[in-house]
Amino acid sequence: QHLPDRLPDLDSMEDVERWVKEVPFEIVGIVCESDSGLDDAERLGEALGLYPDRHDGFNAARRNKFLMNEACERAGLRVVRQKMCQTLEEAVDFATELGVRGRAENDVDEISESAAGSEEGAAGVGASDMLNGTDNRRDEDHVPSNNGLLGMATNDHSDGTSLGGRYCVVKPSRGVASDDVHLCQDLESVQTAFTRIKDSTVFGSMHGERHDKVLVQEFASGTEYAVDIVSKAGHHKVAALWRYDKRPANGASFVYHATELVDADTDVGRAICEYVMDALGALNVNWGISHNEVIFDDVGPRLVEVNLRQHNTDFAPLTSACIGYNALDMVLAAYLGDAEEFPPNTEHKRLDWDSLPDLPVTRAYGAIVHLVSHSEGILTGLNIPALEEIEEMGSVLAMELYPHYTTIGENIEKTVDIRTDSGWLHIMNDDPDQFKSDYDRVVELMPHMFSVEEAGDVDDRTDESNEDQI
Repeated sequence: QHLPDRLPDLDSMEDVERWVKEVPFEIVGIVCESDSGLDDAERLGEALGLYPDRHDGFNAARRNKFLMNEACERAGLRVVRQKMCQTLEEAVDFATELGVRGRAENDVDEISESAAGSEEGAAGVGASDMLNGTDNRRDEDHVPSNNGLLGMATNDHSDGTSLGGRYCVVKPSRGVASDDVHLCQDLESVQTAFTRIKDSTVFGSMHGERHDKVLVQEFASGTEYAVDIVSKAGHHKVAALWRYDKRPANGASFVYHATELVDADTDVGRAICEYVMDALGALNVNWGISHNEVIFDDVGPRLVEVNLRQHNTDFAPLTSACIGYNALDMVLAAYLGDAEEFPPNTEHKRLDWDSLPDLPVTRAYGAIVHLVSHSEGILTGLNIPALEEIEEMGSVLAMELYPHYTTIGENIEKTVDIRTDSGWLHIMNDDPDQFKSDYDRVVELMPHMFSVEEAGDVDDRTDESNEDQI
């Protein structure tokens, strides 16, 4: 049952007061778990009187990507050029202004999967060291740390040149992950993306809201990072810094392959985290948990989006193992750590907010691996030797294939976004070479995990069987 079905009428203080009396505990804070609940969470916090002491009130810019970038730009932060477009003509005109050309004039057809997935494409030939998360400005006392080992430098082209200005991104102003986010290399693809998004249902909408406008943005070339932050009374502490390995796959431009933990207390990490903290300030965020994404290039960070919810994956076991704590325990410390009394014998289970560092460092290499399906059709079998090889790898802590991809006879699909992943791995290792080797081997095995039969083949066999019976 969805939360809105359990909420009081937020426009009726009488109903709110009745609802509060029925809740068998004191509400001291509200944390949202998903994008679709942000609106209700903010309105509920105001209705319960938590704002401003333990709540940030209502702000539409925290959910709308266009308004979000505008707020950050007003605060002096570096952002991409963008425009909300109501008509196809507006979208095409703005894309042209960004330098996108018609198919006939464009000298680049598509980013090839082979180039984007290669290590040569990953580094970005001729790109600066900063682009890959390393830092060539270390002084003699600086100890090299975990800047990330896995995959490609996100959004970098294989020849190392910037794509900014020749490509654009077309997406909804409200959405989740890479859902309906289109990398458009020509005006024809801009038209296709615009038509797909315009008038589509807003993600998480309970009332059938539709996108009456489409967001067109400048394409930001660089490496994509995610920053999980917990905030208490305006004091922001980083719970984890992640580096994405996204690659073109199955016709989609940005498919998650890995979400890798990296150190926040490095020159690059500090630049990213300080930028995100400034972005939270621009959106008047003082309390709660957030999952924030930026692109980092040789100039510095630029915002992808701020999400005022937890990182929607099973991150806690991995971050606890690699860092020593996790964002969920930090939230409890932020909201409940000042209580006068605690349950007995819980000291070892609680975090002390004041003793937590602002920027964490990893004590092992760790990543969430997204299992990408390259197969589509009726599932006829699993590659058991490949799956057993993965399970036996020294870096693999946990593994799950979703039931849909383990049931023979089910119709499975290719992975094009995070919702169509076929499963996940948690990998961790003290040895960087073994960590990277195991990951590379998993990626190599992904295209061969499932055996399928196309639906047409099944129909043909059914027809033949019927003919035999006749």
